[in-house]
Amino acid sequence: MRVDIIGGGPGGLLAAVLLRRLGVADDVRVYERHPAGTTYGWGVVFPEGALDQLAQAAPDVQAAVVAAGTTWTHVDVRHQGYRRRVNGNRFHGIPRAALLEVLRNAAEEAGARVTFEHTVEDLAAHDGADLVVGADGVRSVVREAHRDRFGPELAQSDFVYAWLGTDRVFHDFTYIFRDTPWGVFRAYAYPSGQPWSSLIVHTSPETWRASGLASMDETESSRLFEQIFAQDLEGAAVLSKGAPWTRFPHLTCSSWHTDRTVLIGDAAHTAHWSIGSGTRLAVEDAIVLATELAARPGRVPEALATFERVRRPQVEKFQAAARRSERYFEKMPRYTGFEPDQFAYQLTARSWKITHADIARRDPGFVAGYDAWFHGRATGRPVDVAPSPAFAPLRVGALELPNRIVTLSGARGAGLSLVATADLSGVPAAPSGGAPAGLRVPVLDSPADYAELSARALAAGYALVLLELGTDPEAGLTALKALRAHWPADRPVAAALPAPVGTDEAGEALDTAEHVALAERLAAAGADALLVDGVALADAVRNEAGVMVLADGGARTRDDVDTVVAAGWADCCVLYPTAPDRVERESGVLEQED
Repeated sequence: MRVDIIGGGPGGLLAAVLLRRLGVADDVRVYERHPAGTTYGWGVVFPEGALDQLAQAAPDVQAAVVAAGTTWTHVDVRHQGYRRRVNGNRFHGIPRAALLEVLRNAAEEAGARVTFEHTVEDLAAHDGADLVVGADGVRSVVREAHRDRFGPELAQSDFVYAWLGTDRVFHDFTYIFRDTPWGVFRAYAYPSGQPWSSLIVHTSPETWRASGLASMDETESSRLFEQIFAQDLEGAAVLSKGAPWTRFPHLTCSSWHTDRTVLIGDAAHTAHWSIGSGTRLAVEDAIVLATELAARPGRVPEALATFERVRRPQVEKFQAAARRSERYFEKMPRYTGFEPDQFAYQLTARSWKITHADIARRDPGFVAGYDAWFHGRATGRPVDVAPSPAFAPLRVGALELPNRIVTLSGARGAGLSLVATADLSGVPAAPSGGAPAGLRVPVLDSPADYAELSARALAAGYALVLLELGTDPEAGLTALKALRAHWPADRPVAAALPAPVGTDEAGEALDTAEHVALAERLAAAGADALLVDGVALADAVRNEAGVMVLADGGARTRDDVDTVVAAGWADCCVLYPTAPDRVERESGVLEQED
């Protein structure tokens, strides 16, 4: 069997290694358009667990990759003049050139033929291959040759970034945020076991233009970054390998294979570099592809179909997490007022793949201190030992909730129990058990009805009334004012925002701006808190409108609640304790980490 691999990046070279070692093909050819030993960029990062599959598939290759780079476990966060370090996030950095050399040597030793400086412009010369693997990146010639079958969709990020280097050696993954007269610059520095570090600079297009970078050459850009990040670089130079600025390309394909052609890595899909998953995904693609082909000798179409069926859900999960991570950095100005510990905590949890329990397992000292800070802030009294954030008290108006857990089912132990009623005729008694209870009511027919509602709710033992706004915000605002006029001033009123019209690939509401504007109007009309559907929307409402938020994001465990409130995405969280522990995350529900 003959396999032609177009593209000599990490995915293509590892595929060549494994196809030969597993006996899938006796003739494996790799075609790379660049000369041997040349590559773009600086260092690449394998995040935690990314080398585990490589170790199982090719332990000698994994050992060589580890030997050629460096491993670290801390993340260093620098913002507003302070530093915070979080331990336990294991990464491995390696120069991209060194990674390619390790993989090329392994491919050639396995018997694959690697040809450099060979540009493939069409696939006619590869008609004799039994399988063509498109590993030629986001501008894939293989993909474009079968565009109608692969169905690619490509969109660029608004923000711009530059992949640079510096001769300052950073020993950990370092996130740097610097305010300038033009806006915020974000830098991501990380080691590769060399006397230099990679330095990615990321900013908004507005800041990019206002600073003059849009018209600067690479040397001028580097000198400006040396000034902006002078405190962090400690006099070191910023290094460039060419015109640095680009926008990240978001690529998806409706299919990754035909009967004898398959795409892997960035030719099939991209995932934003802020969670370090591009190289990882290419490596894992190569492993799964070779495994499925080896399991089905002579049945290439079946193996390709199985490869895509196995890999697509995993890749799409990473793409969604990467989009959330990217959005976090784009929306970082929301969080500039956060205290140092909470800023570092939220950055760690930004992709929704890492929960409070995950962070506690990795760095128990950081989380113990964070829990104490969170509890002390909630109570106004410093403490040395504290329960997790879900059990910190919360004041809503004049009402103090004993914890941050909200229940819709009357479950005992929650800080607030919400009970729904359809109209005035059936206001049930508030649940017993000591925790405050809130009554959820729809918009009533007449403003005068709110006087009767208030009397009945007070008699039934409710400490809070939550108004369901429905689909007419103006009617909801009028109703909220009427309710506030009759409900006692020392008891809070809340409102439930309408559900979003839909969400994007990162789980964010398509009408976020409209919800934030409505939240501001509701707060001005007397709402002490808002119930918001989805964690991403809750985050926007809380941190842009400045309103107290109860998130209804489908939390299934206390760990979910801990994470949502600790990260500052919401002030408290609805918990569904009887639902399955693991659910999909499109609506803003926390995923468990692999």
